[in-house]
Amino acid sequence: MIITGFISKNIPPLSENDRVKKALQIMSDLNLTHLPVVARGKLIGNINLKIVKNLDEEDMIKDHLIELEPFYLFEKAIIFDSLPIFSENETNIIPIINTKEKLLGVVLEETIIDELASIPFVTEFGVFMTLVTPIQKYSISEISNIVESNNGKILGLVVINAEEETTQITLKISAENINSIGDTFERFGYQISNKYFEDSKRVLLKDRFDQLQKFMEV
Repeated sequence: MIITGFISKNIPPLSENDRVKKALQIMSDLNLTHLPVVARGKLIGNINLKIVKNLDEEDMIKDHLIELEPFYLFEKAIIFDSLPIFSENETNIIPIINTKEKLLGVVLEETIIDELASIPFVTEFGVFMTLVTPIQKYSISEISNIVESNNGKILGLVVINAEEETTQITLKISAENINSIGDTFERFGYQISNKYFEDSKRVLLKDRFDQLQKFMEV
């Protein structure tokens, strides 16, 4: 999941000698919040559509270099590194550079979202469980052992909050009996703050009961 595997080279960067109207045209046509600006092939920053809309179309980009925003990713980054960049800069495009600051291309937010939506943590059938544990007690190996000792399988694990005293973890689990896993976590001192599941047998019984009620109402 190295970021270079998701580079698009179909979006032309701006030269510092381009006019504002070119930037406005490209960004409007491609629905981009920003465009990278280069000088002699090297990234010098990104111009924001909000800025561009307030400039004279005949102005040159080089007359507004002070307005450029300095965000990018190096070519060895992974796609997860892009998420805070997208969020913090309110952008849907990130330039990718090498160690010599040469622009290699860009990655688009929609490309990254599509890729993340295809990973097993999202696509595989399973249930979510959020645990809270003292930070000094947090152990991935213990969490794995609890799940696997109950014939379950961890499809993904995300630390969603780490405070001074506690850690909050969300698991996605594949298992036939989720309740037994939850009971074991509680016996080991974990607090279950959210259970995004119901026991499969209870769901089946409820469905059959609902069907019986509908039949009796006919």
